[in-house]
Formats: sequence, C-alpha cells, structure tokens
Amino acid sequence: MILTNTAERTADDVSPDVAPSSARRPRVLKTLTLTLAAAAGAIVLLASLAPLAGMRLVRLETGSMAPGFPAGSVLLARDVPAVEAAPGDIVTVMRSDGSPVTHRVVETAPAGDGARLILKGDANDQVDPAPYLATRVGLVLGGIPFGGQLLEAARTPFATPLLAVVVSLLVLWAWWPEPRTPAHRATPERGLRRRSERRPA
Repeated sequence: MILTNTAERTADDVSPDVAPSSARRPRVLKTLTLTLAAAAGAIVLLASLAPLAGMRLVRLETGSMAPGFPAGSVLLARDVPAVEAAPGDIVTVMRSDGSPVTHRVVETAPAGDGARLILKGDANDQVDPAPYLATRVGLVLGGIPFGGQLLEAARTPFATPLLAVVVSLLVLWAWWPEPRTPAHRATPERGLRRRSERRPA
C-alpha cells in the first residue's frame, strides 16, 4: 500500500535541483550582463593599450566590407610598411583628404619609399576609383562585427573611469545573492520525514 497525501505536498517537497523557468531567467540575465560588461571592458582596454603595441582600433563607418564586417564593426590593425601588404589583406590607408578607408588589397606594386595599392570593398562591385600611394598602412589582424559606437564613446576623456564604475556595478549586481525560496529552506529532516511517509507499507 502506498500512502499519498497530496494535500501535504507543499513547496518544501520540491527538489532544489529542479528550478522553475522563472527562477532560471535571472541567471540567464546575469550571464548576459556579465558577457556584455566583459566585451565593453575589453574594447575600452584595447583602445587604451593598442597604441603601446603599435596597433589601433578602427571603426568602420560604412558597410563597404560587409557581410564580414558591416558598418559599426571594430577592427584591430597593426601599423606596418605599405610594402608588406599583399593581395587579400585588409588594410587601412588615408585618402588625400585625410579620411581613412579600410578595404581589401587587390593589387600592390612598389612606388618610391612605399607602395601603390589598389583596394576594393568586399561589398563593392568595382575597385576604388584611384590607387593609393602609401608608405605605411594599418594591416587588419581581425575584428568583431559590432562595438563601433562603444569605441567612439571610449575615446572621450571620461570614458575609462565611467565604464569602470558601470562595469563594477553590473558585476556587483550579477553576483548579488539571490533570495532563497521555500524549496531551498527545507531542512533535511523534514524532507526525510516526508519521503518516509510516502514509502510503501
């Protein structure tokens, strides 16, 4: 004979290992928050330290390098002599008006102290209207398809201390202890007693 007493089953009978979906949502939110905070911190840290290693972060203003790097992407570029650029590389060079352009190298040839580069955006049908004469270029090592706005914000004078405060608060919130539910407050003796009541006679 099996004794069943449905009326006595309360939240204390619920195993703490089986959490309802509503209890898992805060954990997912905290994980997402920590991930975003880590990404933001990494971008700001790279923006500050990259120049010390002869590198820089480049924000793509347009979608000419889509789909791999859409507008708003952040790329890490290393400063190298222009003669080191080879077809297939993505480089950042300066236009005659002083604005940067980041495109893929199609053709290169020595020119004086530098190189003559023909570039083309991955999303463009034609190569750039005119070749670029450069002595040094930013050779793109890699990048992420987001974070451009955060990079611009990181370049303001108060970005680093402000972000440090925000990230610290987010981490504190994410690691703040959750309120314990009745299922977590069930004592071992009480759970043992209820299991014994449901054992077969």
